[in-house]
Amino acid sequence: NQTMSNQFQTSSGIDSLVKHTAEMVDMTLTSSNANQRHVEYLPYPDWNFVEELDTPCQDDQCPLDQVYTRRNKTFVRGLPVEVTKIEAERVYNPVTEFLYPYLYTITVRHGPKYEWTIMKRYKHFHDLHKSLVRYVETETGRSMSSLNKSQLSEVITHQDENQSLIKKQDDQPCFPTHNDRIAFINESSVSERCKSLQNYLNKVLKHPKFREQIAVREFFEVSPLSFVHGLGKSVKEGAIAKRSNDDFRGRSIFLRAPFMCDKCKFHHGQKWFVLKDSYMVYMNPDSALVGFPMLIDRTFSLEQGFRKTGTNNGIRIKNLQRSMIIKFEKDDERDAWFNLLNNVKNNCSLIEQHPFNSFAPKRQRQYGQWFVNGQSYMEAVAKGILAAKEEIFITDWWLSPEISLIRPFGDDSMRLDNLLGKRAEEGIRVYIMVFKDIVQVVGLNSWHTKAKLVA
Repeated sequence: NQTMSNQFQTSSGIDSLVKHTAEMVDMTLTSSNANQRHVEYLPYPDWNFVEELDTPCQDDQCPLDQVYTRRNKTFVRGLPVEVTKIEAERVYNPVTEFLYPYLYTITVRHGPKYEWTIMKRYKHFHDLHKSLVRYVETETGRSMSSLNKSQLSEVITHQDENQSLIKKQDDQPCFPTHNDRIAFINESSVSERCKSLQNYLNKVLKHPKFREQIAVREFFEVSPLSFVHGLGKSVKEGAIAKRSNDDFRGRSIFLRAPFMCDKCKFHHGQKWFVLKDSYMVYMNPDSALVGFPMLIDRTFSLEQGFRKTGTNNGIRIKNLQRSMIIKFEKDDERDAWFNLLNNVKNNCSLIEQHPFNSFAPKRQRQYGQWFVNGQSYMEAVAKGILAAKEEIFITDWWLSPEISLIRPFGDDSMRLDNLLGKRAEEGIRVYIMVFKDIVQVVGLNSWHTKAKLVA
């Protein structure tokens, strides 16, 4: 009996140990599954990471030609884009930003020349992820759940130009779906959160199709004008509501009621604004159509307040050519842009008073050439037109299209209109600005000039 009792105790001890081990394993699996539920994998639209080099780069920059052709490409082909660092700071409004207490400072590098920082909260990461999810579902024609199920633990090797592309779910961008509050992010875990978000962004930037998505551009605050050769570096970029028909005054033949008409007629459309060191320009993010650029000249001024802009969060921008009103959703966004515009204005050399009321400053050691007669001048003009590589700009008070620039010549190839037409056919952009005359006062026949050159 004592032997049977000992065997029973031994058996019960083993059963207890097995039961305890099973419970520990179950707890571990449950914890792992819980963590798995708090992330979402973003499938790539395809597994072709080879970037098409459609246009040659100039000094690690995009060519100026892409602005005119509206190619709507942002990053320089062949240059890597990488998030090098993300830092978090606990700064928030307890009312409007309670769920997003951390402000993330993101450092981005594009090639050897460009590096910039952006500041985002978790909600901006979340909006980016949802936009990319919708893009993948539209591109593949499948829902996110079916894509994740079909690609779970799947390995596919694809041969394309002697390259092996391995597809794993671990290689896909992995996004943490819980915000900072629900995930209980604190000072001890925020560094791990930053690494997770940095890894997610770098995997998004790895794919060429993801990089050129409008949501990705807006997140990283870049556009097709950011890395173009000759345009300079961007000071600030972002989507801002622009008031349409800024110069409209609400005129009426019999009665004008400014408080009833002027404040109600405006429509604020979203545009993408780019602030450079000497000008500000807006564009349509969908078509890359560039709007009217505003130069920072001697009359460049900034005003804010409801009386000046007709809105609480607006800024009125004015220069020699026009006046424009932009509107923001929050006060801090308006203040940030207002301060940046003021800083650029104060550091720009174009705001000073220049000789002859010119918008451009006096520049030293500039190339010039003296002419004593019309023959040498016309020959120099012809050589300049033939030497143009990108564009030709001509401004004149009285321009005769049929004038021959080099005489004598055996044919009409050196005639101004024929020479400009030849260069235009070769892909050179030609811009001509002439004085629009009043026939009853001065007969410069500007209409004939325009008709001849356009034809």
